[in-house]
This record gives sequence, structure tokens and C-alpha cells, in this order.
Amino acid sequence: MMRVTNSMIVKRSKTNINANRANVDYTNNQMATQKKIVKPSDNPIIAIRALRLRSTLSTITQYYQNNIPDTEAWMECTETALTNMKGILKDAYEQTVYGATDELNTENRQTIQKALQALQEQIYSEGNADYAGRTIFTGYKTNQKLTFTDGNDAKNAHYNITERFSYQDITQKKYYKGEFDDTSKLPDTANTLDIPVFDEQTLNRLRLSYDNISPDGNALQISYKDAADQTVNISLSNDGTLNFGDCKISVNAADGTPTVSAGYFLSPQPGTGAASYKIYSNDNMKIDTSLTPPAPFNPPVPDDPAATVGDFNVNGKDTDGDGNLDQFSLGASLGGQDISYRVSDTATLKQEGYAIADNEIVFDAESGELIFGDKIKTALESNRASFQFQYDKQGFDTGELRPEYYFDCEKYVVDRDETIKYENYDQNGQWMTQAIYYNIAGGQQMQINTEAREVFDSNIRRDIDDLLEIVQTAISAQDAVDSIESKIKNGGYAEGSAELKNLNQWLDVAKKQRDYANQNMHDTYSSYITKFQGYMDKVSLENTDLGGRGERVTLTKNRMSVQQSTFKELKSLNEDMDLSDLVINYTAASVAYQAALQSSAKVGQMTLLNFI
Repeated sequence: MMRVTNSMIVKRSKTNINANRANVDYTNNQMATQKKIVKPSDNPIIAIRALRLRSTLSTITQYYQNNIPDTEAWMECTETALTNMKGILKDAYEQTVYGATDELNTENRQTIQKALQALQEQIYSEGNADYAGRTIFTGYKTNQKLTFTDGNDAKNAHYNITERFSYQDITQKKYYKGEFDDTSKLPDTANTLDIPVFDEQTLNRLRLSYDNISPDGNALQISYKDAADQTVNISLSNDGTLNFGDCKISVNAADGTPTVSAGYFLSPQPGTGAASYKIYSNDNMKIDTSLTPPAPFNPPVPDDPAATVGDFNVNGKDTDGDGNLDQFSLGASLGGQDISYRVSDTATLKQEGYAIADNEIVFDAESGELIFGDKIKTALESNRASFQFQYDKQGFDTGELRPEYYFDCEKYVVDRDETIKYENYDQNGQWMTQAIYYNIAGGQQMQINTEAREVFDSNIRRDIDDLLEIVQTAISAQDAVDSIESKIKNGGYAEGSAELKNLNQWLDVAKKQRDYANQNMHDTYSSYITKFQGYMDKVSLENTDLGGRGERVTLTKNRMSVQQSTFKELKSLNEDMDLSDLVINYTAASVAYQAALQSSAKVGQMTLLNFI
């Protein structure tokens, strides 16, 4: 048996007292923090689990308290803007319904005109809606407005724009010749030859998104599939050149001699003289070296006559009336239909009576329209053609759409003498989306934005332009009739006088002009009822899509709420202690400590003498 000395008992008692005191300190710390552990070494398993639970809870809290509320707020702003936009479109729709009514007087039409002008000014204003300073419809460029809002900025803005169309975008429009609205000088002359020959004709057009475009620096590219299913790109430019892909053709305007770019050669077509040519690549060249003299007197011929780069014609004009052709231009061939291109303006076209040749595509730079007849339309539709039109536009109106949100374009920065390039289509001609996504849950993203082009159609403002032009034509035509009738009634002209006869002839023309204008207003407004209904349906569809996304956000929010509560409970079960348990543990530790002190005190009082 080991001998236990008094000093050994005292030493062990001190050790036990210290252990009890440490236990009291530990339980006291638990009482203060209400946590199971104070430091990781107290219980590594609890510590590791706590880190995992806290990290997960922090992530869930970020989704639930920050990302999801931001998503909901952005979508609510979008929904409000779409609702307002639909209201504006509904007002425009109602004006088209009203304008299609036959029984309208000048005052009614002026009311329509004022209403449409007000709508045109605000039609895209909802596109500038923002959330927390970020514009919600402008894709990634949330620091910029959708429209021009500053007058000076709009006036000085300069872009080179490329618009894309398909043959399905071709529409018809009625144009007038012999149109007049100024009757103030009647009847200064009794010459009946001064009476205009009024008539209307229906032509086809591709309408650009803007008007008042620079007549220079524009080019029309037509793309289609040939018989070999190869894509052919024809580019007609206002500088008189013609391009087939990278092959450029020019013509001497004085004698009609064509020139082709390096790497290609021309083959005049038999039976057509020098007016029609086929283009071949030098890779397809064959020269008969057995003949003399050599080229160019022995011209190359194609090794494969079917492998053409393209066909074109040289068109001649007699500009001075001497019977000789003295002005030559280029024209492409599309499915056997010759196509030429020229630039004009509204005043010139009106003066010409919109006399557009069968093979002409005329660009009215003032109105922003490509105008052509039925033969070209048929050729374009039968070849399922698509188009790209590149042009310069300097100076915009306040409220007009900024081109960078809709088209491939370059913005000229005047003060820095450089350009900023915006690309919205990929090399296959597909729109490159600028969808903004928020993480609203683990592994779950939600698109929060709606892009402008999905709801704010660039044609809406131009459609209102058409409606305003048509109602103004009807108003002016009625005013002309009223003015002439007033002159006849109040002029005091003798019965059978030349002046009265002339005025009656003018009145007949004015009435014909009025009847055409009224019928055109009725027809156009009736057809635009469907267009504006389509715009409203488009906004409704986007609103429905937005609502569907909102519902998914709400479901995710509910799930995040449940997960947050669950992980808070798990975190508490892992880390926290029940207060009653803490009190019991602390009381037990304190009692044990006091008992240890008392027993140690008694042990310390005993000496060797107590055992003698």
C-alpha cells in the first residue's frame, strides 16, 4: 500500500479546487454567452458544424433580404412602366378607331391631330423609367436613358446606323401627284392649263426608323439565296458603285464603261450588247492562249459559266434630250429583275409626281423611305430577300429613341474626334441579348430586366408620323375645297366668266383631292387599328412574361423564408444552450466548488499530532 502523506492530500486538494474553479468559470462564460462553446477547441465538432451553418445562413439571408427584394423592386418598376405604356398605346389605338370614322369634320380631325402629337411626345417616355438611378429598359447600359432627353444633345448627336429588314417588312403607301393646298392666288389667271392633274398611286416602301437623313454616305444591301443555295449580297450605293460581296463595280458616267475590282473579270452577255454583264472570279478564269493577239484583246472567259459572282446592267439616260445617252448608272439583277438605286427627297418626288421606274429603288432621305414599284417587290418576295440599309443621321428630336439600343451603329464623338461602336447583332444576324440576371437562390438565377426593343417598337413613333401626315392632308384638302367654294360664293363673278369657269375646274380637282384624302385616312386609320392592337398585345405579352417571372420570384422568396427559419433553428440547436440547463450547470459547478473549498479546509487543519 502506498503511503499518503498530508502534503500529498493538500496538493491534490488544490488541484481539485482549481478544476472546480475552472468549471465554474466555464459555466459562467456559458451563462454570459448562452453558447455551448467559447472557443473551437472546446468542441471541434460543434465548431465545424457552426461554421457550415453560419455560412449557409449568411448566403440564404443575402438572397432573402437583399437579392430578392432588389429583384422584386426592379420588376415592380418595370410592371408600372409597361402598364403606363399600354395606357398610352390604348389612347393611340382609340384615336385610330376615331380617325377611321367617315363622318369627321375639320374640327374633329384637328382634335385627332392634337391628341396624336401629344402621344408622340410621350410615347417612349416610359422607356426612361429607372430603379435606384439605373434605367431599367436599356440592357447593360443602365446609366443612360433610352431616348434623347436633352435638346442640345439630340440636336448634335451624329450616328452611322445599319438597319435590318426582311421582305415581310415591305408595306404599301399611297402617294399623290398634282397635290395642292395653296388657293390664295386664285383666280389670278383664267388659264385652265394651270389646273393640276391630281391623282394617287400606290407604291411599296421600306420605312426607316428615322427621317431627315443625310442623302450622302448611304448604301442598300440586298441578300438572297441563288439557285445553288449560295448567299448573294448586293450592295447599291448612292456614290454610283455596286458591290457583290467584296467585289466592287463602278461605271464611267460619261461613256458607260464598267470597271471591276481586282480579282474579278466581266463577261458581256451575248445579245445584250455592252449593257449587261456577268461577274466571275479570277479563280474561274480561262484564256485561250492559242489565239493571238493576247489579252486584253483576247479576253478571259469563265471556266464554269454557271459559277457567277453576280449580274449587273449599265443603264443609260438622255439627260439633255438630244437623243444620245449621256449619263450611265449601274443596276443589279435579282431573279431576272433589274434593280437600280438613287437618292432623292420628298419635294423632288412630289414635283416628279412620284414617277418611279419599274427597276428603281428610290431613297427619300427626307421622309426616310425606300420606295419602289410592284415588279421589284415581286422579285424581292420571290427571292425571300433580306436587307441592310446603312446611313448617316445627324440631329434628332427630343423623345426619339437612341439608335444604340436597336441597331448596329457608330456614334461620332465630335469633341474627341472618334467613334463609339455599338454591336447588337452577331455575325449570323441574330440579336445579342443584354439580359441582366440576379442570383435569387443557390443555383437559381432570374432575369430581372426587359429590353426596350421587346416592348418599345421603333415603328410606333413613325406610325404616328404617318397618321399625322394623313390627317393633315385631309385637313388641307378640305380647307382647299372650302377656300375655293368661298371664292365662288363671295367673288361676285359673272355667270359664264372665264374666272368662274376656272374656279369651278379648280373646285372639281380640289374635291377629288379631298375625296382621295378622306378615303386614304379612312383606309389607313382602319388598318392601323390592327397595328396598334398588336403593339398593345406585345406589351401585354411582356407584362405576362414579367408576371410569370415575378411569381417564380415569390415562390423562391417563400422557400428562402422557410430555409432561413430552418437554418436559424439548426444553428441555434448546434450553438445555443437552454437557459435552464445553464442555471443548473452553473449551480452544480458552484456547489461543487464550494464543497471542494470546505473539504479542503478541513483536510488542511489536520496534522500528524491528530494521529498520535
